[in-house]
Amino acid sequence: MKLYFRDLTKKDIPAILDISKDIWEGDDYIPDVIERWLNEKDNLAYGAFLEEEMKELIGLGRVKMFPNEVAWLEGGRVKITHQKQGIGRDLMKYAIDYAIQAGAKVAQYDTSSRNFGSKSLAKFHGFEEKKRMEVLECKISELKLKISDFSQIRKITNEEAKSKYKKMDIGPGDELNIGWSYIPLSSLEDKNSVWLTNSEAILQKIDIKSRAQLENPGENELWIIVYGDPLAACKLISYTLSFEIDKNEIDLVELYCKAEIVEHVKELGFKDPSWEDEPVAVVLYEKKIK
Repeated sequence: MKLYFRDLTKKDIPAILDISKDIWEGDDYIPDVIERWLNEKDNLAYGAFLEEEMKELIGLGRVKMFPNEVAWLEGGRVKITHQKQGIGRDLMKYAIDYAIQAGAKVAQYDTSSRNFGSKSLAKFHGFEEKKRMEVLECKISELKLKISDFSQIRKITNEEAKSKYKKMDIGPGDELNIGWSYIPLSSLEDKNSVWLTNSEAILQKIDIKSRAQLENPGENELWIIVYGDPLAACKLISYTLSFEIDKNEIDLVELYCKAEIVEHVKELGFKDPSWEDEPVAVVLYEKKIK
C-alpha cells in the first residue's frame, strides 16, 4: 500500500479529531494538544494519505526534537477503518526517517505494557525496552496509611528536584517518568507539581492543574511518581495522602513506581489498575539511529 505524507496544518484539525474520536474509547488526548502541536515550528506533525492529492487523512503522528539529540515519537494514530493494514509501520518509518534527517542520534517513544500493537511496532522497527515504571491505583476510601515519623520530609523546588533525581536510581539514561510519559531530566519544567523528599526518596505530585505533559490526571484524580528507597518512598506517599491533598476533591490516586517498590505500596492499599486484568507499566522504548 503506497502512502503519501505531508505536514499537517490547522485546516486538518477536523479530520484529526475524526480519527481521534475512536481512540481509547473517545478518551484520546490529541484534541487537547493538537493546536499547540501545529503552532510549534521546530517539531513535525505529519499526516498520511492514500491518494496523491492528499485530501483524506487516514493516519498521523508527531516527532518532537529534544536538545539532547533525541527524537520523541508520539501521537501515532490510524483511522479505525484502516487499522491492521500495516499503516502504523509506515507512520513510524516516516517519523524515524525524519528524525535521522533532523540530526537525531536516538529515537524514543513510550507505551503501555498492555498496548500490544505499539509493542509490535517496537519489535518490527528494532526498538528495545530501556526502562519501565509500574502503575498502581487506590481509591481514597481504601487507603491504609501508616503513621510514621515525617520530620525529615521537606518540599523542594523544580530545580532542586532535578539535582535530587541525579542522585537517585532512575534507571539507565536520564529519562524521567512523569506519569504516562518520559522526558529528559534536563527538560523537567513544571510549575504546578509538588516535590517532596526525605533524602532517601523523592516524590512528584501531579494534579489536573499541571500542563507539563500530554496526559494529565482527571478532575478527581491525583498522580504520584516516586523514586528511591522503598520504605522511604512509602513514607512520602503516606505523608502526601495524609496532609498534601484534599480528600474531598480526590477520589483516585494513580501511582508510578519501580518494580521493587510495588509490594511495599500494596500494603498502603494500592493495587493493579481495575481496567486491566494483569499488571501494567509505562514502558520506554529506544532505537539508536546514528
